[in-house]
Amino acid sequence: MPSSGLLGPYPLDEAHIEQYIAQAEDWSSASAFALGPLKDGRFFIRRVGHGDGDLGAILKTYIGQYEGFKFKFFRSTRSAYDKECRLYHDFNPKDNEDHPVKPKNTKFTCPVPSCIHAE
Repeated sequence: MPSSGLLGPYPLDEAHIEQYIAQAEDWSSASAFALGPLKDGRFFIRRVGHGDGDLGAILKTYIGQYEGFKFKFFRSTRSAYDKECRLYHDFNPKDNEDHPVKPKNTKFTCPVPSCIHAE
């Protein structure tokens, strides 16, 4: 099983979002995240995404739908999108219906060479 390379898992609730996202010293508007259940101390990725803005606000929309989250901040939207794509291909999360959508106003392509969305 590949490693996600994300921080966590943490319970998906307002207190943990505040603690790990809103109060993070390395906060950035570019991020990648994973959502899923926590079972027997293990985290299972069921959805991946990326954020261009307030990750805490994005995660709060999933409270009650998922038990836990993992995340990582990036210094660029490109890096966050690339991570989301790699997570999608590595873990094939069942709650992502389609390949990640490139951020608005970009010409980004998937970094995974075998993907039909790659250059």
